Amino acid sequence: MPLGLGLPGPGCGRQGITGVRAPLSVRCWGLLVRDKIRVAVIDPYPLFRQGIIQTIVQSRQLELVAEGASLTDAEHVVREARPDVLIFDIGLPDTAAYGVQDFIKSGPDCKLVVLTSADDVASVSKALAAGIQGYILRGVTGSELVEAIETINSGQPYITPKLASRLLTEARGGPLSAIRESTPKLELSYREQQVLIRISRGLTNKEIAIQLGLNERTIKHYLTQLFKKMRVRNRLEAIQSAKRLTSSC
Repeated sequence: MPLGLGLPGPGCGRQGITGVRAPLSVRCWGLLVRDKIRVAVIDPYPLFRQGIIQTIVQSRQLELVAEGASLTDAEHVVREARPDVLIFDIGLPDTAAYGVQDFIKSGPDCKLVVLTSADDVASVSKALAAGIQGYILRGVTGSELVEAIETINSGQPYITPKLASRLLTEARGGPLSAIRESTPKLELSYREQQVLIRISRGLTNKEIAIQLGLNERTIKHYLTQLFKKMRVRNRLEAIQSAKRLTSSC
């Protein structure tokens, strides 16, 4: 199910978790739990923000440390709550001296994840170029959000799969079959080409297995070989690599 609406948990009022007075619009949560991923949520829409918070507090892997609604809140949260991952919308009200792009480029000491409805290629490319580690579209399910946060916290980038597929397609200005034109440079097998094209469309291992009439273990084997040949670590890097190859054709 998509993210639902949750009730706020026990905040710490105007005192930040580090003992520093926080802005009224920022709410800090509980004590730090070091064996969990510390997450802060900055979103201008209270109802949607509570949906994200509900997902986080119900997860055993995540710990909510702060929430807020503006860019000023984001700056305070990074400084005082020190989250591992900061989730925010690129459409935040610009109440600070500079914009969201400058905030990203300033290199906050945490992983940055955009959770937004902005699905145009220009917005995604601009955010990636600025240095964000994750780009997720609203409408994501709770389990998908948790998985994305874990992936990003481990040091790997994450983009909503279907959005990553569109990035590749639109950047090329043509069909994904262009990948086939570039694969001789990589010496991919026919099956590896088929798998690459399908992960670029945002399909899961199960969906690829069904389409190709294979089992998921075999698809994982092809992915391992594919990543090794492309010298990448994950699907996103494979799609980005394919994008670079097709743009040079």
